[in-house]
Amino acid sequence: MEGLSIRQKFLIRMLLESNEHKIEISLLAHQMEISERTVFREISSINGILEKSGIRLSVKNSAVTIEGAENAYADLISAVGNIPKRLLLTPKQRVIFIGAQLLLADEPYKSAYFSCQMHITEGTVSIYMNSIEEWLADKSLTLSRGRRSGICVNGSEWNKRNVFVSLIYDYKPVEELLTYLYGTRKDPVLDFFFQFLFGSRAISISKGVVNLLPDKKIDDIPYMIMLFYTLISVKKSMAGHPMSLPEKFTEKAVSSCSPVFIEKLKQFFGGCGVPVIKSEIAYIIIHLPSKYIFVNGEGQSDIDAMASGLAKEVLRSVKRSLGMDMSENRCLASGIAHYFSLAIYRMKMGIQVKNPVLQQIKAHYSQLFPAVEKACRLVFSNYNLWLSEDEIGFVTMEIGAGFEEKAGSISILIICPNGLFASQILFSKVRSILQENDEVSIASLRDWYASKKEYDLVLSTVNIEPGAGKEQQNVMVVPPFLSEDNMIKIRSCINKIKKQNSSKTLRAQAKENESVHGSKLISDMLEILSVRTIPEEPFEDIVDRIARSLGRRQIVSDWQEVSRLLIKREKIGSVVVPNSRVALLHVRSDLIDRPFVGIYRLNGKIMMESAGFAEEPVDTFLVMLARRTEDSEVIEKMGCISAALIEKEGFASALRTENASRIRKRFAEILY
Repeated sequence: MEGLSIRQKFLIRMLLESNEHKIEISLLAHQMEISERTVFREISSINGILEKSGIRLSVKNSAVTIEGAENAYADLISAVGNIPKRLLLTPKQRVIFIGAQLLLADEPYKSAYFSCQMHITEGTVSIYMNSIEEWLADKSLTLSRGRRSGICVNGSEWNKRNVFVSLIYDYKPVEELLTYLYGTRKDPVLDFFFQFLFGSRAISISKGVVNLLPDKKIDDIPYMIMLFYTLISVKKSMAGHPMSLPEKFTEKAVSSCSPVFIEKLKQFFGGCGVPVIKSEIAYIIIHLPSKYIFVNGEGQSDIDAMASGLAKEVLRSVKRSLGMDMSENRCLASGIAHYFSLAIYRMKMGIQVKNPVLQQIKAHYSQLFPAVEKACRLVFSNYNLWLSEDEIGFVTMEIGAGFEEKAGSISILIICPNGLFASQILFSKVRSILQENDEVSIASLRDWYASKKEYDLVLSTVNIEPGAGKEQQNVMVVPPFLSEDNMIKIRSCINKIKKQNSSKTLRAQAKENESVHGSKLISDMLEILSVRTIPEEPFEDIVDRIARSLGRRQIVSDWQEVSRLLIKREKIGSVVVPNSRVALLHVRSDLIDRPFVGIYRLNGKIMMESAGFAEEPVDTFLVMLARRTEDSEVIEKMGCISAALIEKEGFASALRTENASRIRKRFAEILY
């Protein structure tokens, strides 16, 4: 049995540990991250090596099975031996595992450590570090690689923890993470990851924390999110390296949770020998499932108001893209506003959300998803907020369900010249076979001809000639007193119409004719765009100075109130564009007389709070103001400008250095 490779030994071990020594080929390929063709090649090679052992791998009905005498299994197990789990990792998983260690580390690592640990050359370690360094650059973190000082990740502890959790999602698919965490499937690769990084004790304690929640039936994704963040908190507390958080934030987080749960948590930690640290208690609380957090504290009403406006703007943008008008569906707008309120909270806290059916959503809503993604990108970027693809997937599902519900309803008109009593009998009969959201109306023949309203189905007790533009409507002649056969025919017709309505795919319609008024506003906005230099002073004074100048230019009618709104927005969440030295000031108010975009540069710099309680230097402010009832085209164009801060390379730098003429040209390229 000599000559078996690590991968072949891994394949055999999986079969030996499976029920009836049998596994589907597709599952083997997925677990080992190789193609099914490669699995077949490995099986053929293994059978060649095991030819004289009395054991053979056979394939039948897309599954592979170990066949042979029971006494031969002992020799096979001995030959396979204990495979070092680090050798089972793919190159991608090695990079993720090394990155995870660096994010959790409290001291620098030497390159030789990873070389020895992963059984790879130091040259390969260097290549891996290049990938990690490039990946961290987009996460407001940097990699320090000193020959003497070692390798470490620089940045806020808050960001490190958030990035660590996002790494786990790249290590293995969500469904495999869940089955491992629930203990329903063995996975040596995941077992190596969690046991090495956290250890059995920290994992057991963290699962115990989740079990303290009164409702044991927690949805899979909230359970997983809470467990990941709790694992990090427990590990850091046990190692004596807890996170330091602002006192005000810590107090607010603790006050947002049930005192009963907090007391249980403290007692549980005390019984397990885990230090009870207030900042880490607060950290665990903010990652509880949303129903355990009371977010109605100070400033929440401002977030709710912002979320309501965002929901309306997103639905308006989707209508512009696809012609889907959902304005009548108040429940949908309210539901999306509530979702956005929670999403803003998550963005502010840096909480990662994973959507396990994202790819299916993209496939099912192949036209709706891009429209919602574009809408969220343009609308949220005005507030320096960025919704992840996973969040956008959930929003798409909600809008899609609302649209399908609307498309699935049917409108029916009953025409019965035989009198009101006969009409009511017919109405009652038809109503009994319809759903609650279906519409049934009664009208005379004359009223129908005069009405411009279209119905999915017209039921008439007399023969009628559609005419008068009614040729396209479905008309069915029925007796005043419906028999069972009549009811079956009507039901069949209704089901056919509903099926046609539901199966219609969203057609991308031409955008509404561009508003002449909106285009004029945009050109005027570019015309008055200016670049001004102002003194370096505290943030509130800078905002006051900007608002006062806008009042003198008659762009705002009450500069003090506009200043208050801008400062209030900054308190909701960071306005700093990461790694750019630029901050975005945006507000919508009826005190603004016309849409405005301007750049204000400081004679110096100030430090402002960025993501993860880190501070970044800021020397330039991009100010964008709009009215509450602003033209939708103007809002969309403002979204293009704010999105360019992140998406367009060199744009943020240009705002800091170029003159007004060149910046105006850049804006024109973005807008037109």
